[in-house]
Formats: sequence, structure tokens, C-alpha cells
Amino acid sequence: MKCIVVTPEKTEVETEAAFVAIPLFDGEYGVAPLHTPMVGRLGAGELRIKIGEETESYYIEGGFVEVSNDVVSILTSRLLRKDALSLADSEEALAAAHAKKAGDPESMAEKFAALRNARARIRVARKWS
Repeated sequence: MKCIVVTPEKTEVETEAAFVAIPLFDGEYGVAPLHTPMVGRLGAGELRIKIGEETESYYIEGGFVEVSNDVVSILTSRLLRKDALSLADSEEALAAAHAKKAGDPESMAEKFAALRNARARIRVARKWS
């Protein structure tokens, strides 16, 4: 099957895949060849793409996934490769999220989303280090 990962800037990944593990908003989801069609909302976490005997891992943050006709299409707001994700930067993102002001419902929602994403970055960074 084909796996395509797109950010607002460009197509980041386009490859043949034997299996894709996707961090959905409510948990991890696995996709193998000939999977039934589906659409899902992405969460923040580790995206794993098995290519042959190797597995490539990325950190992604939000967006949507569509599986149709043996193609996994992922549209995400952020994709970080292993070499671009550090534990120190992730901990700084968590500190910045804690420091955000939250005086109204909209800013509280933004703060909670930033906290959730920063915690996911830390989990992935710890796993990779």
C-alpha cells in the first residue's frame, strides 16, 4: 500500500508501506494492506511506517487520516523526524504551554491543546532517546 504524509508546507513522506501505525485522537490505529476505507482525526504522537524490514518513525501533531484504495493519506499540521525531536526542546514546549495565559474558554482550550501536544512530544522523545 502507499503512504503519503502531507504538512501545510509540502509532501513530507511518500512511500510504499507494509504497515502504518497512526496516533489517532483516541488511541493508536494500525493499517495493513487492503484495509477497509476509513477517515480519522489524528492526535499527537508517534507515526510508524514499516517499509520492508525497516520501520521509520515520526512525531506528528493533529490533522486527519484517510484510508482508501490501498492508500493511507495523512494530513498533519506538524511532522518531526527523529533527528529533529529532542527531549530538551520538548520540555521547553511543555514549560511554554504551562506559562500560557488562560483567561477565557478559547485560550483555555488552546492551553490544554498545547499541554497535550507537549506531553506527547516528551513521550516520543523519551522513547527515541
